[in-house]
Amino acid sequence: MLDSSPASVVSLLSLAEAGDDDGLAAELVDLAAGSQLPAAVRDELQALPDARRCALTLRVIERAAATDPPTPVDGLLMPILDGLAPDALSWRAAHHLIDAVSTRTAAPPGSLAVLAAVAERETGECPPALLAVMRRTAHEGDKHWPARYRAPIQPWLERTHGRLNVGEPWAEAANAETPAPELLTHALAAAGAKPAARWARRAKTLLPELGADETRTLIRHWLSLVPRPRTITLRPDGERWDPNEVPDAYNAKALRGLLYLLAVTPPQGDDIPAVGRLAQHAAEKIPGYGPRSQMIAYASVYALERFSTVASLRELSRLRSLGQPPGIAASLTTAINRRAVALNVDPSRL
Repeated sequence: MLDSSPASVVSLLSLAEAGDDDGLAAELVDLAAGSQLPAAVRDELQALPDARRCALTLRVIERAAATDPPTPVDGLLMPILDGLAPDALSWRAAHHLIDAVSTRTAAPPGSLAVLAAVAERETGECPPALLAVMRRTAHEGDKHWPARYRAPIQPWLERTHGRLNVGEPWAEAANAETPAPELLTHALAAAGAKPAARWARRAKTLLPELGADETRTLIRHWLSLVPRPRTITLRPDGERWDPNEVPDAYNAKALRGLLYLLAVTPPQGDDIPAVGRLAQHAAEKIPGYGPRSQMIAYASVYALERFSTVASLRELSRLRSLGQPPGIAASLTTAINRRAVALNVDPSRL
């Protein structure tokens, strides 16, 4: 962790004020392990001219890459980029930082915007992995800070609807295999404990337009991929849990929408085990976190209840028998009781 003792801060500030960027880069790398800069040092470095900030960034990257093992310095460098003119940053430095920051759960929005602008300058697009960390950052920011926190990255967030975050096998498959962008766009638009009537009406017409049988088969395939390990491993940023065990929040919204789509359209027999397996996975407890995804678990229970068959009732009973967290267990009990009455079935005899 970066040494933030008074002596270390004074030394770093002295090197910055003296213009000794080689010495400053060396000391930063020696002290860093991907931690945050002390506020006084961060403010001093952000006040440097753009050209000097860019040169210092590259010096730190090159020196960190030469250590054995290479020293992670993206947590240290990202604040230095905040407010930087993108034209001043080299692609070599930006490319390195994009690769590094793509494994984080969140990063400073202003710095992410700089990297995205440089990437578009060099490649014509924002890298999918960088967009994913932008969305994760926006999600975390919405929980803790005012809406203006996400303002620097808002332009990229607004023009990338209908593409899921890379890093999860199921989402990457959905991006590649979806029969039309509107399928994922509509899934992402779902909200609440059950689908809105207007959303459901469009879902009922959308599925036949895309090919109902083929699309349901695709969706079941995507659901089967959800438990697979991430393709981009995330580094914990102070969480008490492993972020690789928790679904990407943006992608989880799409999963909820796909489950609702299955729920409001005529079901197929294979839907039931596919949704049941997803419900079981989503309800599993993650140490330090709780259920992996209550949102996905509740949406799965909703879908199973809406299927309204004896087989789906049996699956709801199986899930409850596994022993679930209180909220999910209560949802299962309510769904079982309602369906048992509607089907005139004694659930104890299933």
